[in-house]
Amino acid sequence: MILRSGNFLTPWMLSINVGASAAVKSSWKNVAEPVVFFVVLLILWEILVEVIQVPSFILPPPRDLYTAFIKKLPILGHHAWITFIEAFGGFALSLILGVGFAISVVYSRHLQNTIYPLIVILYAMPKSAFAPLMVIWVGYGMFSKISIAFLVAFFPIVVNTVVGLKEVEPELLELARINRGSAWDVFKKIRLPNSLPYMFAGIKVAIVLSVTGAIVAEFVAANEGLGYLVLQANYSLDTAFALVILLILAVLSLGLFWLAEFCQRKLAPWSAGVREVEGSF
Repeated sequence: MILRSGNFLTPWMLSINVGASAAVKSSWKNVAEPVVFFVVLLILWEILVEVIQVPSFILPPPRDLYTAFIKKLPILGHHAWITFIEAFGGFALSLILGVGFAISVVYSRHLQNTIYPLIVILYAMPKSAFAPLMVIWVGYGMFSKISIAFLVAFFPIVVNTVVGLKEVEPELLELARINRGSAWDVFKKIRLPNSLPYMFAGIKVAIVLSVTGAIVAEFVAANEGLGYLVLQANYSLDTAFALVILLILAVLSLGLFWLAEFCQRKLAPWSAGVREVEGSF
């Protein structure tokens, strides 16, 4: 019997090991493919610049970008931190106020008929046009940059959260009413869990746009930050340094996006986006 049970368990254990091994291989493949593509792209960039003889002030080779990065690393660290504070501060403010406002709109017919249409109209307007006005209204300091980042990130969170709170199956609301569930029970157990995938969709957009908002604000009026450094690099025709800054901004935006995805996996593991990502491994 022991031998038979051992023989019976062996294929099952082997299937687990094979499945785990396949998952690890798939995981490494998903990481290696973009890395290899990026390295090949840099090699092609270096070769084409040398073959075509493109002037360095138009398109410098990757080695010039590496030199500029090493040379300006202390400066980049300080200014990247300033931009991060502005972007993340604006995003955090938009998350708190945006979710609170979305809940108020769903539970208040008055706000839904008056303020929410105005929010949709403002959502359609170019936010960069508000940057000079924010400097006049708020001032020249860091809070004006946080305000622009907030303004850019606020609308996606509000719109997506409102949709998520409203898109509830009527049968669930009817079931809660039959069981005499309170408004708080309906919100906590039905509306809020249902809204999380929609909310995180807005958060992912907003957290990236907050970086854009901070950079636009620094373009208008700033003496520090990555946007300020981009302007300085353009004035001196230091294209390599400008491209380095753009790559840092891309890494910053990507890191914040991954942070939002991590929070979604922890807080809303049932959402379709999380299942698709986990299914790809």
